Amino acid sequence: MARHAKIEFASFFHELWGKAPFAWQERLATRVAGASASDQGAQGPWPEAIALPTASGKTACLDVAVFALAQASQRGSGLPVTAPRRIFFVVDRRVIVDEAFERARRMAEKLAQAEAGVLKTVADSLRRIARGGSDTSDTEHNDDPPLAVHALRGGMYRSEAWLRNPLQPTIVASTVDQLGSRLLFRAYGCGPGIWPIGAALAANDSLVLLDEAHCAQPFLQTLQAVRRYREWADLPLNRCFHPVVMSATPPAGLDDVFADTSGEGRDRSHLLGRRQLASKPAKLRVVPGTSGKDAADPFAAALKKSALSLLGRKRQAVVVFVNRVATARQTCRLLCENEDVDAILLTGRMRPLDKDATIRKLRAFDLDSASSADRDLARPVVVVATQTLEVGADLDFDGLVTECASLDALRQRFGRLNRMGRGVDARAEVLIRADQAKKRAEADPVYGEALTRTWQWLEARKNGDGEVDFGIAALDNTLAELADEDSLVQLNAPSDDALVMLPAHVDCWAQTAPQPQPTPDVAHFLHGQRESVPDVLACWRADIDLASTASQNDAMESLTLCPPCSSETLPVPIGLFKRWLAGRDVRDLSSDVEGVGSAEDNSDGVQGGISPNRRIIRWQGNRTDTKDITADRNAIRPGDVVVIPCTHPGDPHDLGDLPQDASDATATLDVGDAAHRMARAKPMLRLHPELVETWPDSLAAKPMALSLLDGLAQKYDDDPHDVAEAVQQILAALSKDEPPERLAWLPLAAGELAKEFRTVAQLRRECRIVGSCSLVLAGRRRVKDVIPEATMFSDEDDTAASGISHKDGKPVPLRTHLPGVEAFARLHARACGLPENLTEAVARAGLLHDLGKADPRFQAMLHGGLAWSAGDPLAKSARMPKTPAARKSARAASGYPQGARHELLSVRLAEAAPELLPEDGDLRDLVLHLVASHHGHCRPFAPVVADDEGAPAEYKLLGRQMQWTGPTGLERLDSGVAERYWRLTRRYGWWGLAWLEALLRLADWRRSEWEENHDASD
Repeated sequence: MARHAKIEFASFFHELWGKAPFAWQERLATRVAGASASDQGAQGPWPEAIALPTASGKTACLDVAVFALAQASQRGSGLPVTAPRRIFFVVDRRVIVDEAFERARRMAEKLAQAEAGVLKTVADSLRRIARGGSDTSDTEHNDDPPLAVHALRGGMYRSEAWLRNPLQPTIVASTVDQLGSRLLFRAYGCGPGIWPIGAALAANDSLVLLDEAHCAQPFLQTLQAVRRYREWADLPLNRCFHPVVMSATPPAGLDDVFADTSGEGRDRSHLLGRRQLASKPAKLRVVPGTSGKDAADPFAAALKKSALSLLGRKRQAVVVFVNRVATARQTCRLLCENEDVDAILLTGRMRPLDKDATIRKLRAFDLDSASSADRDLARPVVVVATQTLEVGADLDFDGLVTECASLDALRQRFGRLNRMGRGVDARAEVLIRADQAKKRAEADPVYGEALTRTWQWLEARKNGDGEVDFGIAALDNTLAELADEDSLVQLNAPSDDALVMLPAHVDCWAQTAPQPQPTPDVAHFLHGQRESVPDVLACWRADIDLASTASQNDAMESLTLCPPCSSETLPVPIGLFKRWLAGRDVRDLSSDVEGVGSAEDNSDGVQGGISPNRRIIRWQGNRTDTKDITADRNAIRPGDVVVIPCTHPGDPHDLGDLPQDASDATATLDVGDAAHRMARAKPMLRLHPELVETWPDSLAAKPMALSLLDGLAQKYDDDPHDVAEAVQQILAALSKDEPPERLAWLPLAAGELAKEFRTVAQLRRECRIVGSCSLVLAGRRRVKDVIPEATMFSDEDDTAASGISHKDGKPVPLRTHLPGVEAFARLHARACGLPENLTEAVARAGLLHDLGKADPRFQAMLHGGLAWSAGDPLAKSARMPKTPAARKSARAASGYPQGARHELLSVRLAEAAPELLPEDGDLRDLVLHLVASHHGHCRPFAPVVADDEGAPAEYKLLGRQMQWTGPTGLERLDSGVAERYWRLTRRYGWWGLAWLEALLRLADWRRSEWEENHDASD
C-alpha cells in the first residue's frame, strides 16, 4: 500500500476490536495523530492529564498511541519519527490482572497476523519504524514484530527484553517502582551495568501513561522534573518524553487537561452511558467486636458472611476487597470451607506462573467484562482480592463487598461492580472495623485519616434504605455537593509530595559506575516522603544445598546454568522476609499498594544470632564469581533476588500465595525449568533426584532418570558416551509422556532439546554435570511459540558475553563483529534522528568498541585458557567456559587479570590510531567515552585492576596498525576518563549521554544476538 495513505482511527479501531471507538477516543486520536504526523518534536501533542472516570475505556489510549506512531512514519523518507516509540502504562499496584497488558498483547497479535486492510497498513508502518525507516533492514535483522509488548513489574528478575531494540515500537505495562527506578538510573532488580540503558530508553522517545492510583502525585512530580531536566544540556538531543496522568480527578495545577465533552456518558442508549448511569447501591455496616490486633479473624468472618448473603440466582459472581494481604488470605480460607462456592484468592504476593494459572480459572468463570453478559455459572464464585484489582483489571462482578477505604479507592473498587452496565441487580456492602468507625480513629497506614473521614461522609449521605449509590453518575452528583476541592482531597488517600529534585540528585544518580556513597534514595521521589516498603524477590530451587562449601559451589554452578528469571520470583516486603529468615512471626499486615506501608513493614523486629541452617543465596547474576550465601538478615537489600533451598526450614507459604494443592511441596516450589523456557524462549532441563522424584510414577522416563542420576558423576567419568546415550533415551521418553498440568512444559522442553541435540555426540558436548548426581541440559535455539520476557543477550558480564557464539558452536571473529556492530549503531543513530556527525561518531565507536579483545591473554581465555599467539582474533567463542568456576580457571590459565576490562585497552588502541577518530574534539571525546563505557563502566571512573605488566596487543583496522603495550592506566584519577564523562554529560545532558551510550550498547546486543543464529565466521 502507498506509504502516505491516510488512515482513519475509527477504521483502525474497528478492525482491531470489531466496534466503533467512543467519541473521546476518536477526538484524542485526531489530536495526537495529527500532531505526530507533523514535526512537533519533543513538545508533542499529548495532554498533561486525561480526566475520565473508571470504565471509560482509558486503556484505549494505548490504541491511540500506536495509531499515532504509525501515522508518524508517514511523514516521508529520511524524516525521523517524532512520536513515542515506547509506551509505558503505569500503575502503583502489585498487579495480578492487567487489562492494559492483555489489551496490548492482543493488539500486537492482531497486527502481527494482519494480511490486509488497515491493520496491515499500520503493521507495515510499525515494522518500518523498527527497521529504521526502510522496508528492509541492511543489518539482515528482519524478524522484529510490528509491536512488542512486555510486562515490567515487581517480582520480575532482569526482565529487560523491552531494551532490546531502541527503534522497536513497544508497549510496557509497569509499576511506579519498576519504571521509576529505571528512569532515575537505579533499576530495581538489575545490576548497575544496565542502569544507564534503562534510564535512556525510559526518558527518550517515550510516553508514560500514569493510570489513576492513590499515590500517583509524587511520581507525576518526578516525571515532570525529569522532563525539565532533560533540556539541561548544551546540545539537547530533543527526543520526545510525554508524562500523562489518567484520573477522574487530575491533580491541581495542570494546564492541559483532556476530558470527554461528547455527552455519551450521560446517554442511556449509549454503551458508555449505560456504564456510567448504572446504579450500584451499597449498605454500610460496622462490624462489632473488631478492634486492634484482635480484629482480623472476626472481620474476615463478617466479610465471608456478607459475600455469601449477596449470592443468588442473579448474582453469581461476587468480589470481596480488603485492605491487607493477611485479611484476604483469612477471608478466602473461610470461604473455602463452603463446598457450594468456588473461592479464588488474588493478591500481589504471587509468582507470575501462579498468576497465569489463577487467571485461567477466572476466564473459565467468564468473569472478564467481555463475557459477563452471557455468564451462566454452574455454581457461584467469590474472588477475594487486595488493592491489586482496583486498577487495570477488566473484570465485571454482580455483587461486591469491600472493607472501607478512602473515597478514591472505593470509587475504583466499585468500578468492578456491574462494569458493563448490565441489567443485573448489582448490590454491595461496605464494612468497617468498629475502632475505625470512630471519629478520632487511629490513622490507617495506607489511607491515613481519609478512611474514617470517608465513612463519616458516607454515613451522612445514606438514603432511606440505609444505602449509598456508588454508580459513577450518582456519586458524581453527590460529590458536587462538596463545598470546595479541599473537602474532596480530605476524603482521598494521602499522597505526599515527592522530594524536590535538584541537579545534585541527578548528578549522583547518573554516576552508575561506581555508584557514589551516599546516594539519594529514589523511593522518596517515587512515593513521596511517607514510609516506603521495598520488596525482595524470592524463588525456590530443589537442586541446591548450602550445608557445605562443596555443595555451595555446586549450587552456584547450577544457578549459573539455570539462573532465576521473571516468572518464578515472588515479591516479598523486605521486613517480612527478614523476619522469616530469622524464624520469627511473619504475619503479612501489608497492603498491595506498591511502596506504601509502615515502619513495621520495613523492620525485622528481631534480636539474636544467625542460624546456619537458614542460609539463602543473594543472587547477583553471572557478572561476578563472588558467592553471596548468607543467613544474616542484615545482608538483605531492597530489590535483592534471593534463592531459597526447598529444604529451608521456613514455611514458604508465609512469604506469599503459593500453590498448596500438591502433596509434594517441592513439586510446586521449584518451577525454574518452566520459567526459563517462558522467560528466555529456550528449553531447559535439570535432572536432579529431588526434582525427578516429583514426577508422577506414570511417567515412563522417571525410573530411567533416577537410575542415571545414581552415581552420575562416576558414570560420566567412566564413560560419557553412555551417559549421553541415556539422556537421549530419557528425552525421547519424556517427549511422548503426558504429565499433569503443572508439568505440561516437560514433554515440550524434552522434545525441543531432542530436536536440537539429535546425536549422542551433541548431547555429550552439551551436558553439564553438576556435583555427584545432577545434570543440566540447556538449549540454545529459541522456541518460536514462546514470547520471551527476558533479553536474549546482556553485556554486563564481560567473559560470559564473550561466550555467546553461533548456535552450532562456530566462533565469531573480530573482523566481522566490529563492522556488524558499526552497522547496527549507524542504523540506531540515524533512525533516531541524530545529526550526521553524531551518527557517524556512534557508528565509529561501534567499529572500535572491542579492539581490546586483541589482548593475547583475552584470546587465550576465549580458547578455554589455552595459549594463543597467532590466528584470526575472536570476538566470541563457544570455548569460553559456561560456569564461574570454569571461567575462573580459564582466566587464571590465560594470565588475564581478575576483573580486567577489555574496553579500556580498546580506548588505548583507538588512541594509537588518531586518524580513525573524528577531528572534532567533542566528537573525539564522545567516541572514546562510548568505547570505554560500552559495558557500563567509566561512568565516571574506570575500574581499578592490578595489571602492572600488561601484554603487547596489536590489531589492524582499515589499513591502520594499532599497538599498545603495558597497563592502560585509565583507572588513574588523572587519566582524564572522569573529566571526559562530565564534559559530555554537560554537553548532551544526563539522559542524553545515556541515550548515546544505549544506541551503541544495544547495537552490540543485537549484533551478538544475530550472531547466535547466523554464521558470522566469514
